[in-house]
Amino acid sequence: MNFNFKKKDYYICPYCFSKHSLGEVGFICENEGEKCENARKRTVIALDEDDKGQMRESAICDKCGERTTTKVCPTCNEELPYSIGNYDNLIFSIIGAKEAGKSHYIAVLIDKIMNEIGSSFNCSLQAINDSTISRYRTDFYNPVFRQNEVIRVTRSAKTDSSVKQPLIYTLTFKQNGMFGGLFKSNKSKISNVVTIAFFDTAGEDLDSEDTMKAVNRYIYNSSGIIFVLDPLQLEQVREMLPEGTSLPERNTEIEDLLSRTANLIRKANGIKIDKLIDIPVAVAFSKIDAVESLVDPSSSINYTSKHITNGYFDLSDFEDVNGTMESLVRTWGGENFANQLSTNFKDYAYFGMTALGCNPESNKITKLRPHRVEDPFLWLLYKHKLIKAEKGK
Repeated sequence: MNFNFKKKDYYICPYCFSKHSLGEVGFICENEGEKCENARKRTVIALDEDDKGQMRESAICDKCGERTTTKVCPTCNEELPYSIGNYDNLIFSIIGAKEAGKSHYIAVLIDKIMNEIGSSFNCSLQAINDSTISRYRTDFYNPVFRQNEVIRVTRSAKTDSSVKQPLIYTLTFKQNGMFGGLFKSNKSKISNVVTIAFFDTAGEDLDSEDTMKAVNRYIYNSSGIIFVLDPLQLEQVREMLPEGTSLPERNTEIEDLLSRTANLIRKANGIKIDKLIDIPVAVAFSKIDAVESLVDPSSSINYTSKHITNGYFDLSDFEDVNGTMESLVRTWGGENFANQLSTNFKDYAYFGMTALGCNPESNKITKLRPHRVEDPFLWLLYKHKLIKAEKGK
């Protein structure tokens, strides 16, 4: 694989999704409010666009004369990640119907990146601001890992604006992690940095295309999409499971969710119906432990992922899981979904995973046993050429 990183000549704000050239950026004074009117009012320091098309790293406040390095989007005035303009920023959308397990997936995935993926792929995940730190700990990590409780249903972005705020991290790779340990003598050299914004969408905000367009603009600006889908919503799966199996209430049909998403992306980006959408899509069926009786015991889906163990994206493991899951989905009555996926998206793959690994009792997580939650995320990193891939044995 050729790891040639070409920096873009533009950036997209991860808050309002406006697109700007690198030379178009604002700054907020960092001085104390009582010492500077600009700082007190959070006035954006007016600057002419850099005619060299490069992003400034600092500016001088025109009120107090202090230098500032706090960049803001010139459209929405939100503070931009400090790495923006120097490296690529990726927007990963987590999409799924109500109670599909999106919030639990994010909670466990971010913890997995920090504690396992980081050491295996020689990278580190770091929150870009206090807002991300606080929201992840309060809304995701603490309920699952500290209180052993299920996460409350994500609120609609129409009624709670905080839901629109992404969790934004920088993912920093060291060189020997990228190339299988060939540069062990130069461990401290940074090979690449990406800014990743994770979005958790309320299921009800996906029930109409108009609502999606109004509150979920990040979807059609995505660098990658992870569809978190509940196999227990498939009618044939519900009928095939043993009598007495606890089943969730019926929610949005998976093909309807896919149709709305594809339509939104096509309309927003002007993609004709005869062209495939060039956004990689990971279809991750959650709660795979609940349908264990319907999966061949010898399938790789039932075993621990090899990617973290090997330190590279294992193509053999991936191809087995992808092929098996697609076959299962079609067998389970998801033929129309699979056909829609292939006629809308250029790059897609199927995964089976579980964030909790147990059926919560009275909203309590009895024993947390996540399984293969990292697979869709690692696949997206592989598609963006951030990690290498090999055929495993």
